[in-house]
This record gives sequence, C-alpha cells and structure tokens, in this order.
Amino acid sequence: QYRRLQSPLGKRPDERAPQSRLDTNNSEQCECTALQPATAGSLGLDLAAAVETTLATTRPQKISTGIKGPICINGEPYGALLLGRSSTSIMGLFVLPGIVDPDYQGEIQIMAYTLFPPLVIPQGQRIAQLIPLPHLTKGLAPHLPQQRGEGGFGSTGAAFLTLDLHRRPKRPVTLVWEGQHTKVEGLLDTGADVSIISPEWYPPRWPSKASMDTVSGVGGFTLAKKTPLLTVWIEKQAVTTVLSIVQLPPGVQCLVGRDILAQMGLVL
Repeated sequence: QYRRLQSPLGKRPDERAPQSRLDTNNSEQCECTALQPATAGSLGLDLAAAVETTLATTRPQKISTGIKGPICINGEPYGALLLGRSSTSIMGLFVLPGIVDPDYQGEIQIMAYTLFPPLVIPQGQRIAQLIPLPHLTKGLAPHLPQQRGEGGFGSTGAAFLTLDLHRRPKRPVTLVWEGQHTKVEGLLDTGADVSIISPEWYPPRWPSKASMDTVSGVGGFTLAKKTPLLTVWIEKQAVTTVLSIVQLPPGVQCLVGRDILAQMGLVL
C-alpha cells in the first residue's frame, strides 16, 4: 500500500515574509523568482516538488522542483546549502544535503530517499529548504576556468569511464533447472545489482513467479518476475541464484550482475 506524504500544518499568513524580500529584477541572469521563506524569521527558502513523485525503493532519487538557478537576493547571486525540513523527516522522507553554487543555472533538484517505500510526494509539497550562503571564495583562483552553468550533481568532479552495453565483456552462460539446460549470451556488468534475463530468452516451459521487487533503468522502475532457483554456469564456475525476468535492450539476452560476479570472484 502506498503512503502519501501529508502537508504539515502551516504558519499563519501574517507570519510569512513579504515577497519583496527577493528582488530579481536587477539582474538579467537571476530568474529564481518563486522562492520564499516560510516565515518572516526563517533563514531558509522553501523548495517544493514540481510534480507528484513516487519513491518505490529505498534508493535516493532526484525530485524536480521546477526552480532554476542562480539564487538571487536583492539582485545578487548567492550560493546555498540544500537541507531537508524537520517536518518531512518525521514523516519518513530524508533529504540528502547538497550545495547550490552561485553560478549554477540549471534546475535545482532534491536528492531524497525513504526507508519505508513506497512513498508518494504530492505536487507542491514543501520538502526541502535552501540556506543562502555568501560567496566567500569569489577571489580565489578556481581549478577550472569555465562556470558551472547547467552542470550539476558532480559535473566538475571525478570522471569515470562508461562503456556502451554492447562493448562490455560477454560470456556464454548456461542455466540449469531440474536437469533442464538452456544457453544464453551473458553481458557482464558490475554496475547491476541483480542479474536479469530477457523474457524472450527464458524457456517458456520453465516456471516464474510474480514479485513486488523493482528493477530501475532509464525508463524508470519496472516490476520484475522471478525465476525459480537456478544453477548458473559461467566459465566452468557455478552458482545457485534467482534471476529477474525483465525486458532488456535489443541484442542483450542476459545481464550478469554483481550478485553472480561477486560469488564467482570475477573482476572486470
């Protein structure tokens, strides 16, 4: 059953700060006009979900706010510390802290998770706050010459090599169930938590069962069917495990994830 994040009781309208506290008319680059403090004495600017969002697992998920940087106060761009609100933490939604730089021009997104999924966050629900920070490092020489622009979530951090699915190592995989065998081509992927077989490559006479487990991909979350306990053979090594049955990209028959690779001690 889905839980819905409820809006907490708010402050009286006369306690709220006037909208004139944020003046964005003095700068052409300052478009962040929808941010307001909760009350006249609030240090933070409230952030709300731009669309209804469902957290189906305990994994962190980005939540859209519809607000674009830079954050401007009285026409001047500010950085900000992004934090959760105590009211949402009590209700089981936890916001991961973050930094919004004064030269950031993309959408401000909230990274959050719940320990008790599924949780529905209604559109317009205030779930985080921005604490404005002065740009004290403005006079220091930067590592990179360019401004951040619309790059966010580690855009100036470490660079990692990513490979196309079809260029990752492939190995013949033999699946065994109650003495019956089937062979597929397995794509070895240490980035996948679980191993998956595409439904068109799973023997139709072998049993499967419905599951509430989800598999996340580019298209979002997908409910996965499960195989019975299978013996999986790769390069003369065997492990016993359960595979998820989910549609894979064209040309990929089976995705061999960390659940199998770790048991076999295979290193890519």
